[in-house]
This record gives sequence, structure tokens and C-alpha cells, in this order.
Amino acid sequence: MPRRRTASGGGRGGLRSVEGFAGWVFADLLLVLVLVGLGSAIPHEPPKPKPVAKIAKTAAPKKLPTIVGMATKPVNVSIGLNAGALVTPGQVGKAESRHVCSKLRQRSKVLTGKKAALVLIFGGATKPGPGQQVASAIGKQLHCANADIFAPQTPFRAFWDGSLDYGQARLEVFVFTTKQSASAG
Repeated sequence: MPRRRTASGGGRGGLRSVEGFAGWVFADLLLVLVLVGLGSAIPHEPPKPKPVAKIAKTAAPKKLPTIVGMATKPVNVSIGLNAGALVTPGQVGKAESRHVCSKLRQRSKVLTGKKAALVLIFGGATKPGPGQQVASAIGKQLHCANADIFAPQTPFRAFWDGSLDYGQARLEVFVFTTKQSASAG
């Protein structure tokens, strides 16, 4: 009759107990290392702020109105330009860029005293590529046209408008507002 092996006897049962014992020893050692690491951690103290020199009071700076958000209705500005020349590299493109800057300066007078939050520029063309290229070139001239209205980092987005002729562009200027809207309050 074959001999039966028991769990506590030789064979696999014995190996399991040695493997299990080694695993528990390893886990206990890791736990001890974690506890030692946590116990030896040095608490961090934030640096103390340096004293600031007192500034003599001068004339109070002009308090700017608080910006509440962006107006939901844009101010529309349309311009005509030599689109082919504007997207041409070199002196021809630079000359047309100056011309576009001048036209934008004239047309943006309706925005005097306001700050642009976002400008959507629609370039006219029969195909999207040239229309967006013209719109993007116009966007690069915004700061040149009026730095008070169009800050250096004023975001603009270039779009194509198939209903406009090549050489025509429409700008939708969304300005910052300092007034609460009726729906917000």
C-alpha cells in the first residue's frame, strides 16, 4: 500500500512551511525598515520670510476697475487689404503689414478705453487655407495697431470666412468688462 503524505510530513508540506516562514521574515524586515525610516524623518520647517523694506508713501496709484469677465457681444471691425502681399515674405509683406497695422489703428478707435480679451479674425477667401493664413497675419499686427487695446499677449484665433472676398477680413473683438451682467447678479 502506498504511503500517504500528510501536510506536516515531508514532501511539499515541508517546503511550504519554509517558504512561508521566509516570506514572513522578509515582510517583517520591510515593516521594521519602514518604521525606522518614518521614525528618523526630520520635520521640515518652512523658511522664515525676509523682512521687506518699507516704501515711503507717495501719491496713491490710480486704482483700475476690477475686471469681472468678458463681454458676450463682440465689437465688429472690418478691413480691406492686399491679402496676397500680406502673406508674401520679404519687403512686400513687411510693407503690407505696416499698412494693415495702420488700418487696424484707424478702425479700432471704437474700442478706445477698452481692453481686448479675445479676438476672432475671419479672413476671406474661396478656400480655408489662404483665408486662415491672412487672418493669422492680421492677428500678428494687433499689438502694433494699438498696444492699449491689444496687449502683447492678447489671444486671437484665425478663421476662414468663405462669404468674404480674398482681401477682406472681419474681426470680432471681445473686450473685458468691469460690470456685472444682469444674469450673474
